[in-house]
Amino acid sequence: EPKTVIEGVANYQLAHNGEKILVQKGQDYAIIKAAVEQNIKDKLDLTHLTLKIDPQVEWRQMFTDAWRILRDWFYDPGMHGMDWQAVHDKYLPLAKAAKHRTDLDYVFGEIAGEMNAGHIYVNSGDQPSVKRQDNGLLGAEFSKHKSGYFEITKIFAGENWTPARRSPLTEPGVDAKVGDFVIAIDGVRTDQVANIFQLLEHTADRTISVELNNKASTKGARKVYVKPISSESQLRYLDWVNSRRALVDQLSGGRIGYVHLPNTAIDGNRELFKQMIPQIGKDALIIDDRYNGGGFIPDRMIELLSRKTMNYWKRRGLDLDSNATPLIAHDGPKVMLTNGQSSSGGDALPYYFRKAGLGKIIGTRTWGGLIGISGNPGLADGGSILASTFRFMDTEGNWAVENEGVTPDIEVIDRPELIAQGRDPSIERAVEELLKDLQENPRKSIESPPAPTEF
Repeated sequence: EPKTVIEGVANYQLAHNGEKILVQKGQDYAIIKAAVEQNIKDKLDLTHLTLKIDPQVEWRQMFTDAWRILRDWFYDPGMHGMDWQAVHDKYLPLAKAAKHRTDLDYVFGEIAGEMNAGHIYVNSGDQPSVKRQDNGLLGAEFSKHKSGYFEITKIFAGENWTPARRSPLTEPGVDAKVGDFVIAIDGVRTDQVANIFQLLEHTADRTISVELNNKASTKGARKVYVKPISSESQLRYLDWVNSRRALVDQLSGGRIGYVHLPNTAIDGNRELFKQMIPQIGKDALIIDDRYNGGGFIPDRMIELLSRKTMNYWKRRGLDLDSNATPLIAHDGPKVMLTNGQSSSGGDALPYYFRKAGLGKIIGTRTWGGLIGISGNPGLADGGSILASTFRFMDTEGNWAVENEGVTPDIEVIDRPELIAQGRDPSIERAVEELLKDLQENPRKSIESPPAPTEF
């Protein structure tokens, strides 16, 4: 009885079985009398509870569920003109023939492809997997020296207060430098191995000893202790961003700032705040949307980029730019860089940038995926097929961006051979355009008048 309330076990899920009731409280279960003033005392021991599953029966149910989820949650009830029953009948024989869970994922992928829409994803469910061993990395690059030892050729700068950007060789007490030699790791000399990473297997997040020396010799080597990381992706990303900013600074003589936004989710919003504030005083800004992985709809991000200074505050000994309201506001010219990996929220951001009249878009056409997702039921084994539930439309009532992308005002292709030479064609053109803009329309600046002496 859904309305049954028993004193002491109210708000529990109840299932009747004659005079007994199976009660669930959180992850615990118990059987109690169907009477008042009952409490959970003896919890059922589910330690050895197992569930026997016939995979093909479960997969057959999941096939029907996935087909229904798309049918009932897709933003267009007309299914983009597809005969949805015919789609079901077309792929049912493949689903019945599935012999492994990945076979079913393949079928789901084919059904998703029939939608001709972005953001329809297949996530695998319950299937065997091998535990990955996290090998260690030191946030550095090495070369094999003629002595047989490994020389440090690059150390990636980190932001060691952020776990994902911790650079082991830059932590306190390590004092490693480019040009130093790694003599041994956990007591094993590096001249005895062909690849230094052989000695870092299974060391991620474990403290190990590393012997360093400024010459290729065991004599005078010093032992330090480091904790390797399992991924250098964030360190390499940070290095790339810093190198782009340095390039912009060099090409513009320090007049132009640079902000890269990796996505429009948490990371992208954090980077916008972090990178914008120290560059508010720059005459112009490059907002780099290339490789933006999307996330949230970036309306708040475009609001920050659109802000204008409302007033200044004069403080003793400080310039006006550092004392403006709002804090994050830039009044100079801007451009935005895009490419084919600017996706989802990374499509919306340049669209809003143009809509707000903030400046030119430079690069190549964006991905074109603005039918979005907001969640839908999952499948029985923990997998899912995500249905795109809402679609972008412009203020004139037209479908836009999806399957089209955002076309730049100035097309620039980042040719791979130029990138390999250390150049960045998109940034070079952006600096050129902004310097031209600054020459024709220099950024306005003011100076505070003398403080009043009469009132």
